[in-house]
Amino acid sequence: MIKLIYNSSINLGELNPCYNIGIMAEEKRSPAGSSFWQIIFPAIAGTIFILLICVWVVIGIGVGNISRFAELSTVLLIIPVLFFSLVILVILAACVVLSVKMIRGLPPITSRIVEFIDKIRDGVSRFSEIIVQPVIRPSAYLKGFRSIFTREKSRYEID
Repeated sequence: MIKLIYNSSINLGELNPCYNIGIMAEEKRSPAGSSFWQIIFPAIAGTIFILLICVWVVIGIGVGNISRFAELSTVLLIIPVLFFSLVILVILAACVVLSVKMIRGLPPITSRIVEFIDKIRDGVSRFSEIIVQPVIRPSAYLKGFRSIFTREKSRYEID
């Protein structure tokens, strides 16, 4: 049988709703001394290691060794720059290759799209002409019939 421990001093509004509120409400403590071995000791050991490397470099430098360390540091600075330049070059090459493929592939696709749009335009044009014929044709016949029986003044004057 599982016994749930409920602490009434905890504000339940601050906790996420959970079915095992008794287990979630318990305070869990880290084992004694774990903060020293997991946080403080590695930080101190790393600092001492870096200081020892600095002391070794300063003691080991002689008159002839300065140029060797300068060359080594130059190489160590250039390697990351070359690596990231290579990455950028690969990305640029990929963009160029994809652009060429896209340029080669677009004309057939766009010609099909233009043909489809032309068919739609022609269909809409024919449909609109068919739709307006019942309105335009009678008015044209009526105007023609009126022009037979009425005399209009000429728009042009002859001098």
